[in-house]
Amino acid sequence: MKNTLIIIAHPNYKNSTANKIIVDSLIDNIKNYDVHNLSELYPNFNIDVKKEQDALVKADHIIFQFPFYWYSVPPILKQWIDIVLTYGFAYGEGGDKLKGKSFIVSTTTGTPLEAYKSDGANKYTMEEFLYPIKQTAKLCLMNYIAPVYSHSMIAWKKEDQIQVRNKAKEHANRLLTLVS
Repeated sequence: MKNTLIIIAHPNYKNSTANKIIVDSLIDNIKNYDVHNLSELYPNFNIDVKKEQDALVKADHIIFQFPFYWYSVPPILKQWIDIVLTYGFAYGEGGDKLKGKSFIVSTTTGTPLEAYKSDGANKYTMEEFLYPIKQTAKLCLMNYIAPVYSHSMIAWKKEDQIQVRNKAKEHANRLLTLVS
C-alpha cells in the first residue's frame, strides 16, 4: 500500500479555508498518509532535517500543499527545500533517496486564472512560475506530476465562501486521482 506525505506550508493554516478543505479531503480519502504542517512543527524555522528526510524516504507520493506566495512558495517551504533536500541525500553522489517517488505541487492563488496567462497581469503561466520546483523534483530524480492549482481561492465577501469551498473540494478530488 502506497504512503503519501503531505507537506503543508501555510503561514496561517488555522484560518485557511481552501488549503484546509483540500488537506482534510485528502486525509479523509487516503489510507496511508503522513502530514507535516511546517508552520506548526517549526514556528521558528528550526526544521528537523533528519525527521523530514526520514518521512520522505517512507513516502511513495509527496505533495507540497501551499498558497502561492509572490510567485513562489512560502518562506518556510523554501527553507525546508534548502536544508532538507541535501547533496548526498536528494541529489549528487549517493543522493538517490527520492528516486522514483511521485511529486505533486498543490497550490492555491487568490488571483483569477486570467492573471496567469501570457497576456495577463502576471505575464507568465502557473507552469512557468513553477519551473524551479519542477527542476528541483527532476534534480532529486522524482517523478514530477502535473501540478494541481486553483485560482480565486480567497473569499473576500461572505457569499464567496461557498464558491471557494466548492472549488477546494474539486481541487482535492483532482489530487485524489493522482494518489489513489
